[in-house]
Amino acid sequence: MPTALVVHAHPDDEVFATGAATSVLHEQGWHVVLRVATAGMHGAAEHLTDSCALLGIDEWGWLGAADQWIDDGGHNGPRTLAAAPPADVAAEVEKAARELEPELILTVGRDGLTGHPDHIAISQAVQRALRRVQCRTLGARVRTEDVRAGERLVQQLAPGQQIGSGHVTGCDGPLEEISGGSEQRRRQALDQYYDGLGSQPLAQLIGVHRSSSDGLLLRAVFDATGWQHDRFEELRASQ
Repeated sequence: MPTALVVHAHPDDEVFATGAATSVLHEQGWHVVLRVATAGMHGAAEHLTDSCALLGIDEWGWLGAADQWIDDGGHNGPRTLAAAPPADVAAEVEKAARELEPELILTVGRDGLTGHPDHIAISQAVQRALRRVQCRTLGARVRTEDVRAGERLVQQLAPGQQIGSGHVTGCDGPLEEISGGSEQRRRQALDQYYDGLGSQPLAQLIGVHRSSSDGLLLRAVFDATGWQHDRFEELRASQ
């Protein structure tokens, strides 16, 4: 049974970034293991077990110690991943890879998918770890055209409304697609973290969630372009 190691910064990243891919790998007989670096905001880690079960992730654990790094909402405080010495985070990725000996590593792409500093830090840590660990590695990206499609959908539902931080810009280059899995289960996994974000009509959510939410923007992207695929760039060892 081949093993896939999924490495993310926060709980819920496994839904937004790699939720379709892990479902497909599980269906194909892979053993899928998640390592997450922080407990997320507001104790979101308590929802990880249910999310993982929905997305075909067989087990999850911490990258490093349970409280080694925190998510402070993107403010880049002293205990966030973005503030951590890159070598320290990379060492934990390398440790997980040597323990699990995966055939594939999944994480976020070089832009962090959403531009979040912690996401970029985790992607860079994985790339740094690849200096010493040989493994095919894919980083999740979203296409520029899909971001635009999500924004157009928002404008149709709520003219004049802008959502997202402005850091989700997408990628114009060629990407590898992994498609399949259950749209319903991915929606349910998202609901584990944010009541209704996966299942309620987008028009209702636009008036409820904060307008700067990249999660809400990605929900619009999924609705516009499909829930059952993830796209990736190949990541290599950083220089």
